[in-house]
Amino acid sequence: MASTTGVYDELVFTTGDELWDRVHQAHRRFAALLSVTPGKTELKGSYWNAAQVAGHVLNVLNRYTDRDITSREGLSAEGSGVTQQNDAELEALGQYSVAEVLDRTWQALADIEKKLPRDMDLHQRFPFHGGQEFDGAAALSNLVGEFLIHGRDVALARGKQWKIGSRNAAMVLATGFQVAPGYVRADAPGDLKLEIRTPETNAWVLDLVDGELTSRKAGRREGADVIVYGRTEALLLNLYGRFGLGRATLHGITVVGGRRPWRIARLPRTFLVP
Repeated sequence: MASTTGVYDELVFTTGDELWDRVHQAHRRFAALLSVTPGKTELKGSYWNAAQVAGHVLNVLNRYTDRDITSREGLSAEGSGVTQQNDAELEALGQYSVAEVLDRTWQALADIEKKLPRDMDLHQRFPFHGGQEFDGAAALSNLVGEFLIHGRDVALARGKQWKIGSRNAAMVLATGFQVAPGYVRADAPGDLKLEIRTPETNAWVLDLVDGELTSRKAGRREGADVIVYGRTEALLLNLYGRFGLGRATLHGITVVGGRRPWRIARLPRTFLVP
């Protein structure tokens, strides 16, 4: 596809202006929540507390600012190694207050916007963990996901509601789908061709054959094993391990067709949680 500076139409149609507006909106929500949350607040289903979440998000921003983002240096060679890298970077951050970390995120975002400006070519490719690449749109959507998914974790720990929103979720799915080939489990149960349809996105295909995953925009007649349709937020929370398949179904994810629809049962054992 020919590149058009500032305009993008893959999983979603968007622009650099919309992406950066959503990054800043998500950051403001995250910062506002963390600024009034005790650092020792324990997260549900995680060994992190709120202070560690804040530190992790700063470390993710630093991966954009403190290294050559066109290089693989500073990235995990395997998707399975990202958790270990996250923990090592948190330890290296040393002692800090949540307020200090939040202050540093504002400057980090300003520095990232200089590297990835609003008028950048959103199709430009950058290295990612697990030997993968993502494009400029996904690089920015990744930031939206860091703020909103981790913000949701903290909000739930405090007994508060936190809505990601269907449009934001669609943006972050663009990141998840592009890097998904790096997160296939070594013991995945077998081949699976999954077509994903939502009201907010173009149809997308994840096609796993002999342990190798292809992730791409769907064609007209894919012949998928499983076709699912549903809300982007539920799909995103399933992809990022916050919803199991059963809970995602309760939130509107439905199998609507396919040649082998029973293969949906393979999905939870196919991917590592990013």
